[in-house]
Amino acid sequence: MSSSCPSALASLDHSLAVAYESLRKLEAAESVDMAEVIQQFETAAASAQKLHALVSSEIPHASWENREELDALIGNNP
Repeated sequence: MSSSCPSALASLDHSLAVAYESLRKLEAAESVDMAEVIQQFETAAASAQKLHALVSSEIPHASWENREELDALIGNNP
């Protein structure tokens, strides 16, 4: 798999961690900047799309249902 995959995966993980923190604040009824939260989710979606495109370009018929399957597909065994 491409050397770009680890970087794309790290970018996705980071963007999801940031978005998750905003969800945690919302769940606790803490104040959040909604424009910032929307941007965080847009960033996470863009990261996911980039990773999906990268995997699909190297393995055109690849499919996965969850993170474990994605990790196995790209050879990312933490």
